[in-house]
Amino acid sequence: MSLLSSKCRSFLRRHRVSRHTTASPTTLVWWGSFEGGGGATVGDLHAVDNLSSALRQVGHDHDVLSHPALGIANHRQTGDLFDVRREIETLVFVCGPILPGDQLADLLAVHRKARKIAVGVSVISRHPDIAARFDAILARDGLPKPSFDLAISCSQPCTTPSAGKRLKVGLCFRGSQQDYGKGMAEWAKAEKLLLQLSEMFDFETEPIDTVLRPGNEAVEIERQFETVDLILTTRLHGALYGLSKGKPVVAIDQVRGTGKVKPILDRIGWPLAYSIEEASESLLVSNMRRIMAEWPVAAVTNSQATILDLSAKARSRAVALITQA
Repeated sequence: MSLLSSKCRSFLRRHRVSRHTTASPTTLVWWGSFEGGGGATVGDLHAVDNLSSALRQVGHDHDVLSHPALGIANHRQTGDLFDVRREIETLVFVCGPILPGDQLADLLAVHRKARKIAVGVSVISRHPDIAARFDAILARDGLPKPSFDLAISCSQPCTTPSAGKRLKVGLCFRGSQQDYGKGMAEWAKAEKLLLQLSEMFDFETEPIDTVLRPGNEAVEIERQFETVDLILTTRLHGALYGLSKGKPVVAIDQVRGTGKVKPILDRIGWPLAYSIEEASESLLVSNMRRIMAEWPVAAVTNSQATILDLSAKARSRAVALITQA
């Protein structure tokens, strides 16, 4: 789309004469609310669902808006997010990075009189203008006093694989990434290191794509995490889901200077998270040998407990912020 076409489309969204779709005074949106599903992931979905469940528990009425392309039955299906009327009093953006795309900027402009809150999000220092459009932010990372991610609300026990079994590893990669600036994500290097690690130990591999789309629904993605023995990932939710399913995780933060993956995994005490600068073949191989020699059941279990504690506290803080007068 040309710059002129984009500007025209933005103008029409912001200045539409009539809007016919009503929504609750408190409305939750996420990347899955936007056109075509917005590239939303299973982590985004569970974050918004967990927050919605917490709001229902305290009796706070609300809507969760999702694009019909995702087919999420318990959400309010909204094919055109910009047809929603302006009666929304509290607009809550849930999970993912706050990025200065036209759709999010236009949505905030349309509902300019609403109280605008972001929860469970990543705040990226190079995008201060879009973050400043919110009245309050509970960030999982990027602010001096971070909250936590909202995607995880339960866990499964970690068990040691049977002796002699050829292990199956889930490969959950972010791929190319521009959020932090051009050239800041060394994704090809990170993926090469993890693929080499898998080949060296002769693991069976299972690619796991966490982006929601027809044929790749949340149930199928979760099943994939459950049927592997460990996870190699460059994604935050790849790591958090792996641990919550009782799987050891080797994670590389592919953003130079670190993005969100290593800082958040450091907060839960997970030892096998590496910056792209420190990750090397020798380091990964050495630590994988330790995993193979003694399956890290205690480390996974301890990290699960911390994830669940921090996630519960983050949900409570979000509910208190949303429901305050």
